[in-house]
Amino acid sequence: MPRQPSPISPDASPELRELASAMRDLKDGAGLTFSALNERVHYSTAALSGAVSGKKLPTWDVAWAFISGCDPEADEPVWKQRWLAAEEGELRRVEAVATDSEATVRRQAGGVPRQRRSSVAELVREEVERRQQTTAWSPSEAMTVSTALALCTTAYDFRELLRDLMETQALTSVEIRANARNKGIILSRGDVLTVLHGSEIPETEPLHGFLLGCNVGLVRINEWHRTATRIKIGQARHTELADTDGQRRNFNVAWKEFWARLSFEGALSMFSTILFLVLQVMSLIKHGI
Repeated sequence: MPRQPSPISPDASPELRELASAMRDLKDGAGLTFSALNERVHYSTAALSGAVSGKKLPTWDVAWAFISGCDPEADEPVWKQRWLAAEEGELRRVEAVATDSEATVRRQAGGVPRQRRSSVAELVREEVERRQQTTAWSPSEAMTVSTALALCTTAYDFRELLRDLMETQALTSVEIRANARNKGIILSRGDVLTVLHGSEIPETEPLHGFLLGCNVGLVRINEWHRTATRIKIGQARHTELADTDGQRRNFNVAWKEFWARLSFEGALSMFSTILFLVLQVMSLIKHGI
């Protein structure tokens, strides 16, 4: 009797659970085991069982191989829409989890919500508003963005500006991807999520596609790339300095230990030498030489 698959992960989004359930029903309807399906589509049984576990969204290639292996006459566009819906659902779920995690950290910091650090974009806007209230100064949007980019020093600052750009343009991730696709760059939902919520400066190609999707002109895009490169270089130098400091500390410790051992061994050697000389002198005296 074939082993029953484990329940679909309760942490999955409703769309992913629906997709996984439909794919399981398709396999059961075809009377296939994972081993038999593996022989048809040449994906490992682990990959095939993982595709319907709900623990993570399978790639479209794996999902379609699973589906077409169970039903060679399956309607690809229909299943692709189901898969895209599951991808969108997982994107929303991950964003919600990230938001909840941030709120939990604030609650654990002492029970009183901690005020979030002002982003570079917010600080620039505050300064613009302050100057406009006191003078007739009215900077262009490009000047404001250039100022904000010039003040960026961390990946956090950079991502805040990217999120601010998306909010200012009033664009959704779907619209950004569509705009980028129209300009020749394919962005996945995962790419957009990584650009906006990754822990490091985005890679060049996803960043370029995201900026194109936000309708940023090529001149300004180059400015964004220069800023990203500057921050990466700064981070690399910081890491290099930290490594150098660590090596220097290790060297100092080793040097002190060396001298400590050397002092003891030197004293022992000196004592042995003196003792040897004394014995030699006593031997000479004894023999009347």
